[in-house]
Amino acid sequence: MEFNEYVPDAPYLTDNLTNHPKELSLIISISKPVNYPANALIYVQGEKSRPYFYLVEKGRVKISLLSQDGSERIIVIQEKNTLFGYAAAFDGHPYFHTATTLEETTLRTIHRKDFLDLIDKYPRVALLIIAAFARVTRMLVLQIEDFSFLDAEKRVAHMIYKLALEIGRKTQKGLLIERKVTQEDIARLTGLSRVSVSLALNHFEELDFLRKKRNIIVVTDLEKLKGFIGL
Repeated sequence: MEFNEYVPDAPYLTDNLTNHPKELSLIISISKPVNYPANALIYVQGEKSRPYFYLVEKGRVKISLLSQDGSERIIVIQEKNTLFGYAAAFDGHPYFHTATTLEETTLRTIHRKDFLDLIDKYPRVALLIIAAFARVTRMLVLQIEDFSFLDAEKRVAHMIYKLALEIGRKTQKGLLIERKVTQEDIARLTGLSRVSVSLALNHFEELDFLRKKRNIIVVTDLEKLKGFIGL
């Protein structure tokens, strides 16, 4: 599939409300702050849902699926000014994923009733939830596409490509992915084993797509990487 421009679907869901300052301030006005330490569970897959959802004010939250054998598949990492937990808050069904803080985090809890009352007064606020649903739906569909049509190496390459475009910083050596991303992180993001990820990254170094050192990845040739994926 070809796109005229890149479609954002990296698992790091970065600030997407800054362009809506009025609506963001309205949501904050009906919310309550709650502080969490690192590695705290906010809610757990299968747990009864609560009638409120969350805005990340500070910190990061990992949204993941947990299997019965204890393995984990990361769906998305929520960062500042992003919303999550709204699906269960509105449909009333149990949480279908687990939310965990990755560092000290401040969340804003938004009660469903207060949000619906706010929409009655300011209908445009509803667009924030619609946009959040749209972004995550697109991301999940494109993840399914990767699982369905790409082999292990290309899945790793596509993940690196997404991260480089959305959270990469230009340096003299290439695009530096501005997060500490371990091989275990990439494995959990792509649904692969750590060994498969390690072999793929070593191969990419041989092909001169990237350079890695501990938890640092620099994409040295984005076009070669894109061509390898077949985009």
